[in-house]
Amino acid sequence: MNGTFTEKATICRTNTFSTRIMGGILAGLLALAVPAAASAATPAERRVDVSRNLDRVKIENLQRWVSSGHEEWCKDARLVAMDELRRVAPAFAGSAADLEALPLDTESESSDRAVFVWSSPDGRATYRVTVERFGWLLPIAGDSNAIVWVPTHAEIIAHR
Repeated sequence: MNGTFTEKATICRTNTFSTRIMGGILAGLLALAVPAAASAATPAERRVDVSRNLDRVKIENLQRWVSSGHEEWCKDARLVAMDELRRVAPAFAGSAADLEALPLDTESESSDRAVFVWSSPDGRATYRVTVERFGWLLPIAGDSNAIVWVPTHAEIIAHR
């Protein structure tokens, strides 16, 4: 009985020793593989949605306000996008006075939707703002060119 116990103890020690070796090998392989996988999985940019919720009643009230002769700039897609950029981009310092010099690029534009893109001077972030006109405002505006532009989507794209 004593001999059997010694054999079992030797087998257990051998199994424990080989388990430790295998565990060390696996840990070493994981240590080498994880940083490579992590760097491959990390995107070169991070996107953050900073859009606000749309409130139809507020948009209609804005249209009434503009239609009565106030805040005419709301009929200009570029100026509305610039105003939204002031809200989401701390480095954005554009104003209507320097509209021509401002590096605000038009990504796409149609009669009822425009997307503008601006990159920060340090190149760390790109800001994309979408503004839209809504057809349901036509009865209040009276003319399709008098419909206000509304920021509907804003996104920050942070670069590594």
